[in-house]
Formats: sequence, structure tokens, C-alpha cells
Amino acid sequence: MSINAHEGQDQVSILSFQIGWEEFCIDLYQVKEIIQAGLIRKLPKSLGYIDGIYNYRGEIIHVINLKKKLNLDQYVLYHSKYSTFEEDSSTSKNFIIILKMDNDLIGFYTDSILSIDHVDPTQIVGLSPIFQTSVAMEFINGIINFEERPRVMLDLSKIFSDVDKFRIQQDLSSLT
Repeated sequence: MSINAHEGQDQVSILSFQIGWEEFCIDLYQVKEIIQAGLIRKLPKSLGYIDGIYNYRGEIIHVINLKKKLNLDQYVLYHSKYSTFEEDSSTSKNFIIILKMDNDLIGFYTDSILSIDHVDPTQIVGLSPIFQTSVAMEFINGIINFEERPRVMLDLSKIFSDVDKFRIQQDLSSLT
């Protein structure tokens, strides 16, 4: 979904979430459900950014670790004593955002859910050529200018290459 897809709308509903020290948002229209993370089973020989599989209402889904997929763990330059995010697994409540992509359900593992907001489509701006981010540009749908700080709006439907989709389908078919 591109920025132009929101033209003519009065408001866009977005879901804001946190991965590590970064805050992102996605179009709420893409979200099927948000659940608190439960038992995720590891799969041998799966892609490095796949945490495993999860039984979602009787359907087996892959759970994608967005921190690994977006290479956020490599960018610790800004994670310092000034960072507001502290990773403490004993008190954190992690969530899985479930999306329907290409007729399959996929879970995206996040550290926390921040909010659901309604923004004017004019608040969603494109990237300037000098914009710096650790996230690959093809995954970014725009920037939303919130009062406290801008947030990158992701397009999770673009996060998989054709090879990734094929490997995920192979994993799912080997389970049945």
C-alpha cells in the first residue's frame, strides 16, 4: 500500500509498535489480530529471521522476528545510556501481529504495542533522498510526523522476496 493509497480518506488508522529501541507503525487495515506471544516452536533449517511456528486458532503460522528481518540488532549505535528502551525479558510482554499476506497468515513478533491512532493522510510523508534509516527503503511506506517523534510506516506486505515466500511455503507444506 503506497502513500497515494490513502488519498481521499479522512483518516488512516495505524498501529504503532516497538522493536528494540525503534518505533514503527503499519496501516491497521492490514492487521487481522494482535495476540500476546505464546509458545513458538523452532523449526530446523528455517530462515534466520523466522523464530518458528505458532498454532493460531488451529492454523500453523510462521512467526517472523522483525528485529532480525529488518537487521535492527546490527544497529546498536544509538542504543546507549540515553535510550529509553531497556530490554528486560522478565517483565516484557511481547506480541504477535497477525497479517493475511497472499492468502496465508503470518505473525510478526514485536516487543510491545504502543498505540492505535487515527491520522490525517497528509501527515504521512514520503522519504527524502537524505533520510537515514536502518530499514531497507523498499519496506517503508512513508513517515508519520507524530508530535513526540516521527515514526517509520512499514509495508509488511513487501517484506518477503519471492525466494522467502517459496521457502515459507515449503516449510508449511512439510508440516502437513
